Amino acid sequence: MPNKKNITAVVSVYNEEKTVESVVTSILNCKVVDELIVVDDGSVDDTEKILKGLSKSEKLHYIRFDKNKGKSYAMVAGVENASGDIIVFVDADLVGLRCEHIEKLVSPLLANKADMVIGRRSYEAALKIDITKPIDVWLGGERACYKKDILPILDAVRESKFGIETLLNLYFKSKNKTIKIVDLDGLIHLKKYEKYRLDVAALNYTKATLQIVKAVINNRLLALSAIKAFLRSHNPLDM
Repeated sequence: MPNKKNITAVVSVYNEEKTVESVVTSILNCKVVDELIVVDDGSVDDTEKILKGLSKSEKLHYIRFDKNKGKSYAMVAGVENASGDIIVFVDADLVGLRCEHIEKLVSPLLANKADMVIGRRSYEAALKIDITKPIDVWLGGERACYKKDILPILDAVRESKFGIETLLNLYFKSKNKTIKIVDLDGLIHLKKYEKYRLDVAALNYTKATLQIVKAVINNRLLALSAIKAFLRSHNPLDM
């Protein structure tokens, strides 16, 4: 791969005992990843036991919170402890993760063809999303970007919880940065109703949706900047 940079993968996990071992093992076996930081966001199932069993690898840096603080808090902690030039965010509730998925996420960055790359899982490929538009919000958890590009926004996204992907999208758009979507063939993201009882899954979906809406409202100036940046880039008078 051209222009080799140090690459850190960040996995935030909360009660994912069924999938976390395969996800972590796949990343550890991926040669393009120089460092893996796993942030256990206060899991109360066997996630901690599983991760401690894998923590003997020199490549793995394991961080655990005593209490659940939210996805964004865990992701930010991962970035703050990362030594890599490129950060690859990977969800812990995945099935079928392979090294080629990581390579597809980082290749456009290394080739200077994108500033942030977002992965699209198999079942999402039929959805029509235009990430260049400010109104389209792609929430994929698998994404890669240069660490230097997200350092300025870490404090702003720390408390956004499930709104973090939305805020990252808006921030990159507001800075006129290039966002690219790549298809991660064969990768499956377990839906909440596949992991929890129907009532629990519905509650979790509702909480996540409210957190995303709240994140946009609390950062409406950022959203406005993203819209203005889009309009400027599509105004022929400014060319």
